[in-house]
Amino acid sequence: MLHDVTPAPDTPFNDWDIVATSAWPAWVHALAVVAVVFALALSWTSTRGAPLRLRLGLLSLRAVLGALLVCLLLQPGRRLLATSRQPDRVVVAVDTSASMAVGEGNQQRVRRAATAALAVIDDVTQREPPFAPEVWLFDDTLKKAGVDDLRALADGARPAQGPATRVALPLEAVIEADGGARAPLGGVVVVSDGGDTTGLPVALTTDLRERAARLGGSDPPAPLHAVVVGADASFQDVVVDRVVADEFAFVRNPMTVEVTLRQRGYGDQAVPVTLAEDGVLVAKNEVSFAGEATVKTTFTLTPQRSGKHLYTVQAAVLAGEAIAENNRADFTVKLIRDRIRVLQVTGRPSWDERFVRRLLKENPSVDLISFFILRSTTDISGAHNSEMSLIPFPTRELFTEQLGTFDVVIFQDFNYRPYQMGIYLQNVADYVKNGGGFLMLGGDLSFSEGDYDGSPVADVLPIRLRPGHGHTDVEDFVPVVTDAGRRHPVTDIGGVVDTGAGNGNPFAALPPLQGLNLSAGLQPDAVALLTHPAQNDDNGASQPVIAVRDVGRGRSVAITTDTLWHWALPQAANGRGSPSDAHRRLLANTLRWLIRDPELSHVKLTLDAPGDIARGVEPGAPVTAEIRAFDARYDAEPGAKVRLTLQPLDTAGARQAPVVVQGETGADGTFRAPLHPQGPGAWRVRVEVEKAGQAIGFDEDVFVVRAASLERLYGEARPELLAALAAAGGGQAVDVDDVEGLPFVDHGRVRVHRQKTEPLWNRPAALALVALIAAVEWWWRRRRGFA
Repeated sequence: MLHDVTPAPDTPFNDWDIVATSAWPAWVHALAVVAVVFALALSWTSTRGAPLRLRLGLLSLRAVLGALLVCLLLQPGRRLLATSRQPDRVVVAVDTSASMAVGEGNQQRVRRAATAALAVIDDVTQREPPFAPEVWLFDDTLKKAGVDDLRALADGARPAQGPATRVALPLEAVIEADGGARAPLGGVVVVSDGGDTTGLPVALTTDLRERAARLGGSDPPAPLHAVVVGADASFQDVVVDRVVADEFAFVRNPMTVEVTLRQRGYGDQAVPVTLAEDGVLVAKNEVSFAGEATVKTTFTLTPQRSGKHLYTVQAAVLAGEAIAENNRADFTVKLIRDRIRVLQVTGRPSWDERFVRRLLKENPSVDLISFFILRSTTDISGAHNSEMSLIPFPTRELFTEQLGTFDVVIFQDFNYRPYQMGIYLQNVADYVKNGGGFLMLGGDLSFSEGDYDGSPVADVLPIRLRPGHGHTDVEDFVPVVTDAGRRHPVTDIGGVVDTGAGNGNPFAALPPLQGLNLSAGLQPDAVALLTHPAQNDDNGASQPVIAVRDVGRGRSVAITTDTLWHWALPQAANGRGSPSDAHRRLLANTLRWLIRDPELSHVKLTLDAPGDIARGVEPGAPVTAEIRAFDARYDAEPGAKVRLTLQPLDTAGARQAPVVVQGETGADGTFRAPLHPQGPGAWRVRVEVEKAGQAIGFDEDVFVVRAASLERLYGEARPELLAALAAAGGGQAVDVDDVEGLPFVDHGRVRVHRQKTEPLWNRPAALALVALIAAVEWWWRRRRGFA
């Protein structure tokens, strides 16, 4: 019984029960019961020796008397109740998304759905006992409605135009809203075409199945019924239902794309399915449905170019298809290098070379080509070259034919002059300016000591070299991190060592370094990340230990010591029992920065649109581009010029002129621009940022504008999904023309409208009864000679 009293003075009393009205505390009642038990025991012992029949008679009278006295203490009363049967709720949820507008006149899906919902309401309200219907309308949101709204939908006065469909939304909302003082749930009826746009599979999700099975939180649970609209036998369509591909893939490695096709009305017909990359056909399969509603096909390809690329799955449009736009699915894959190709040229073996080479070889993402120059053309070998086991250094091949195939070139303690390499240094400089990465490590044969002053390589280094030799220092030192170094990704090794000893500077907590190649100072556009604590350059600034520079489209790094390997020794772990990770992190960060890893870019492009942009942009929806620019120190770069280009990727749109947007970053280094792609298809956004005529960087991204709205693409009815939902909820899936007689749960809950209590204990008859029983017991005991 539900004691939710609602004042209704005119409702007659139709039920009653007995209640205790005593205000005495419980301990008083307990004490009374103890007293009665004591009186009974006293009565029994005081009649010892008398006939058993007499003893039992006296004990019974005293027990009745004691019970009456306890009852009077409880002050019984009769509670009069005015009640009514509370009907269980039946939620009727009607789909009003745009796909429900399919059909003409009275055969329009939404009109048939509303008519069916009205029939369900008439049915449940005329049952005995009746149910209380609740009307909900849903698409991608849920709203309460009424019978008048259903009549408007049934008459065609209210259109179905919701932007998307969440078939499971009514179920989720019922579960969240159920409970409290609301009437119990008798069942849920979902009236829909099943055209879910969230990608809900027929198997549903585990959580959804479990929650549907416990609908209403009662025993038995409330059933979930589905009324299917639009499952016409004449409807024909082929849908690219799902595409499964990794968001990231490796260049020159096989990539698999799994495509799920769904058909209705085509039986065992075959359909060609193609896969295109940036509008260029790369694979084709012939798929036969063989009478199945759903089939899968797989494409395997080996991409060759890095970057973000558009892939298009296209199923041929068959004769009589209701929706041609859903035969295509576009998606993007970011193709990245599987390995970084590194050329390491070393003048002679050393501890620094050994540690660097070991880290490069252990890194699975690095493809290392390493050369040790152990003899020059001027060395006297005492034997003919054909008798030597050392191979000649392939100077011309490396620095003319193969140089462009490397991502990073490392010169480590290497003097070029003895190997007649001077004519190739311009190639190295051009390689850097055209996008390559160059790293020079310190040593007795590096920088000025390697005769690089005045060479083309000196022009691309981050530091200015001093002429001649003898520009070295051999003292121990602890490098000082600069403000730029605290923010730069190259020197971001936080967390790999204890920093307490260095007041937040991880390098101060590492073992000291020994030896430094001295320079004249930084190039004008270079940045020092670590500096020497005592040595100064020609301008009085601290000598750089690690410096970085952007050179044209490439980058260069100078590390002016050959003892960074100290940071790989066990003592660098500050007593933690394992070798420090600082050396590995620093070298890995340097490689990532040199190859312009997108995560370390000076320009970040972010695209945003209503909904999930990864699933495609609705036709006509705006796309917002946000560009963030950073300077060499990775601070926000205000006042930078931004050039943004929007270009269609599809072959059909290749003749369209690109849309160009120009602007300038604000004080926070950010620039935002709305983009309005003209038509469906794939679009590439490229942003280039510069300041004072110097390029800061670029970034690009790809997005897809759908050929039609999600409701149009998922416009076919899916009775199998509704049937699965009903089965999970213990209900039935019925046709829109057969909705009567659906079973629901009646919990039999009663609502109390008003009540009144009449005392029974203070009536003369009750008091007279107590007095009579007490007198009879006293008279009988006295007559038999008992006290």
